[in-house]
Amino acid sequence: MFKTKTPETYLMETLDRIAKLSVPFYGVYVGMSMLSPSNRGYRQLEIVSKLFDPLLVNDQSRLFLLSNKDFVLIGTQISLEEIEEVLYQIKSLFSDDAAIVRQKENTFEQIFFLDKDMDRLKAIIREKTPNISLQTTQQVNQESSLFNPEMLDLLLGKLERLNAIDFIHRQSVLSLNPQKGNSILFQEFYTSILQVQQKLCPSCDLFSDKFLFNQLTQTLDRRMLAVLANLGLMSYPPAISLNLNLSTISEPIFDRLIQVWPTPIIVELQISDIFYDMRIYFDMAEKIHKKGHKVLIDALSVTDLSYLDLFRLKPDFIKLFWSPLMEEQQTKSLLKPYLSTPSIGVVLARCGSEDALKWGVKQGIQNFQGHYIDAVLGALTKNSCTFGQECTLTSCMSCRRTLSDKIRHQCVHLKHLDALPKVKVI
Repeated sequence: MFKTKTPETYLMETLDRIAKLSVPFYGVYVGMSMLSPSNRGYRQLEIVSKLFDPLLVNDQSRLFLLSNKDFVLIGTQISLEEIEEVLYQIKSLFSDDAAIVRQKENTFEQIFFLDKDMDRLKAIIREKTPNISLQTTQQVNQESSLFNPEMLDLLLGKLERLNAIDFIHRQSVLSLNPQKGNSILFQEFYTSILQVQQKLCPSCDLFSDKFLFNQLTQTLDRRMLAVLANLGLMSYPPAISLNLNLSTISEPIFDRLIQVWPTPIIVELQISDIFYDMRIYFDMAEKIHKKGHKVLIDALSVTDLSYLDLFRLKPDFIKLFWSPLMEEQQTKSLLKPYLSTPSIGVVLARCGSEDALKWGVKQGIQNFQGHYIDAVLGALTKNSCTFGQECTLTSCMSCRRTLSDKIRHQCVHLKHLDALPKVKVI
């Protein structure tokens, strides 16, 4: 039994320390907890944390992720213009979220001059995390919630003893083409960060230290590539996509996978990772294209299309995340330049319902990914299987999604499970 220090505790201690200094500090608050659940998942938090990188220019600047998923940056020797530019990029990512659209006054992102606004920032932190006094003193029989180097070493040690294949999932992208017919365009392979956390460190906040989190994801990238390089599937999709850190592309294990994998590979990259070092991006993109493979820019919103010239990045695909608010936005004119460019494929991801599919088709999009597509493909697989009556749609979808033998062996017809179902009508 010991006292757990929460992110709020460390933040308050930091504020108390800098209050004694004569150096001017800024405080920046970004209220991610205001957003809809779909906009504050692990991937979104990772993107936002990377957008803060230009402000973390010295050892006196620090980014905190609070228990409610809000971000607080404490920084010095940075300009107000730099802060405003980062906040503009962050807000633009979520401009279609209901909390942003409907707020009467701007409380999503706030800037504080800590020489005079210290008490106001502390008050907001207490208001947003009302249990802070309990969190700083409560005794719990578990590891601290903050991610630290010791926890990273422990986590990596646990991973070494486990089969990484158990954490690797796949999800198909379905192409609806009136001329060529409907087909699987590619399958995305990715490591489930949520599953890693739930299995190995359920009480640890992996995002509380961005540097350590990046080390973890780079390790998971290498483990996934090693698994795929030795994987034998009964049936291979026409292409696969891999959601990777930009730095992973320079690793020897990536080169090895390219040599042994029998179908084309699409590398999915986050826009924040690309902007972090454009020179490295163009070098890696050139390497990928020279090997005959492709680049996809992932996790885009409609707002991204309005202020980013993605043509300069020369992607082969762009992936747009569906949101119900898109039905209220004027998106057709923003999508038209990309949809009318044959060299760029547009994918609408996070399609959780038929509404997303209908919206995408109306815009002219042909490629779709998400739970609704998983359900359609799972139903086709189950209904066409000799043993389909012996399983449920949920179990069939679960077996199709994972590479883990522990789950896949629940299926008595693995060859049919890996086969790509024929989609005549959807």
